Amino acid sequence: MASRVLRKRTKAYKRRCGVPLMVKIESCLPSLRAPRLGGGGWCHDVESCNARKYTNLGSSNRMERQVPFTGILSNLPSNNPDFSDWNIVVIRYCDGASFSGDVEETNQNGTTLYFRGQRIWKAVMEELFLKGLATANKALLTGCSAGGLATYIHCDDFKALLPNAETVKCMADGGFFLDVKDISGKSYIHDFYSDVVHLQDVGKRFPNCISQMDATKCFFPEEIIKGISTPVFVLNSAYDSVQVQSMLVPSSSDPSNS
Repeated sequence: MASRVLRKRTKAYKRRCGVPLMVKIESCLPSLRAPRLGGGGWCHDVESCNARKYTNLGSSNRMERQVPFTGILSNLPSNNPDFSDWNIVVIRYCDGASFSGDVEETNQNGTTLYFRGQRIWKAVMEELFLKGLATANKALLTGCSAGGLATYIHCDDFKALLPNAETVKCMADGGFFLDVKDISGKSYIHDFYSDVVHLQDVGKRFPNCISQMDATKCFFPEEIIKGISTPVFVLNSAYDSVQVQSMLVPSSSDPSNS
């Protein structure tokens, strides 16, 4: 089914993002809450991030006004027996760093870009508290792909917001990206993540981790999950098409492209 759209203009959000907040809500039982963090890859330099701002992955001004709620988002018990009566909130993704960047400067080499995913996360949670999240008895933070990575990053943050809830858990769907070499022996995804981390100052999101290792390593789930205390369910295909095509066999690994 199509979702209902909440498009909220607030001064707080405008300071963080430069565009109106957009989340999509399907309302059911008030005590059951399941925010879902959207995915859509990452941008690793000014050029790629600038290109994204003209798409639905870079600005809420360009996002669809309705999206289908299917799978774990569905309100049909036959399709989604466990969560069909939960309040579902889809949080659209536009920062290009899994809701984890935080850069005050908006002038990036002459281009205006907002690297403020961490502030987006905070602004959305504040808005959802006003919409009833604060009274949740059971809550599940989920996310897919880049949103799955964001779920690992913010899992304990989410639990800390709901100290009185009976149950708070997380489920990352397809977000366990591996720090491995591609078929040519190069560290393609590590180098790509390194660009993301340094461009958006993601390292300060992991103060304990960066005191022990390079900030880029701290952006991989294999390191993030070591510090998560909240129950988290890892859902990942053994043959993740995104990882196979974009990380293990990227176009740069083709000898004819060298």
